[in-house]
Amino acid sequence: MNTIYKDELIQTLWDLFKEVHGVRPRGMGYEKYSIADLEHEVAHLQRSLEEEIRHEREMEDRAINSCMDSGCPDISTAMRWLEDAYEMEWV
Repeated sequence: MNTIYKDELIQTLWDLFKEVHGVRPRGMGYEKYSIADLEHEVAHLQRSLEEEIRHEREMEDRAINSCMDSGCPDISTAMRWLEDAYEMEWV
């Protein structure tokens, strides 16, 4: 059971690492980590990802508000303008 759980933690860690840093970890030796250390690393990366998403949403809100301040008639139009201008996707 511990081996299966540890393997799942390592896979989760790899996935979160890629989400946060854009690449999969190499040569990190996660197999040698204890389960407690892996859980700690997963929690740390989850917090980092949550903070990154929060920051992106905050920046999107600022961009929408800026469009609205510039005379945009509604939020959906502001979002469309921003998508067209920056080829972006909403979080």
